[in-house]
Amino acid sequence: MSPWKRLTLEEILSEPVRLVRERLLTHTGKEITYIYRPGPVAASFVLPVTEGATALLIRQYRHPTGKFLLEVPAGKVDPGETPMEAAKRELMEEVGAEAQSYLPLPPFHPQPSFTAVVFHPFLALGARRVGRPALEDGELLEPVEIPLAELYALLERGEVQDASTALTLFYARPHLKARGLL
Repeated sequence: MSPWKRLTLEEILSEPVRLVRERLLTHTGKEITYIYRPGPVAASFVLPVTEGATALLIRQYRHPTGKFLLEVPAGKVDPGETPMEAAKRELMEEVGAEAQSYLPLPPFHPQPSFTAVVFHPFLALGARRVGRPALEDGELLEPVEIPLAELYALLERGEVQDASTALTLFYARPHLKARGLL
């Protein structure tokens, strides 16, 4: 149960994402306005690792940053779909790959001050390309294959700028080391 009391709630945007404006009475008696993306919303992230100890990533244009960012394949969990199913689908859509096994990593809230979304990262082992990416309208990306040692050197130098990718790499590191892949 929330320690704050809702005074009003209004939807201010429904597409492409739902945003609400909520007027609240806080635990201190102060009235505040919160604008956020309510849940439940989920996305899956997948670090695909080949038997040759390389990662199948993407370099994707992110318009708000004006940059191409190095990222793990990721996307929204569709209605009726599990986070694992979404991870498999996104790996195929964005990289044209599949994997032999998937290891769920700890889920996390990427921006809890603005959204209720939960990100579900996975480590995909035995990944291999089996087809061509099937990109959605508005996606501008290129698949890239990077040796794991080089990828983690980029992470250590602060050159992996997408926070969700960086946290997925952080969570995957002990599993990769335990398997002798890193």
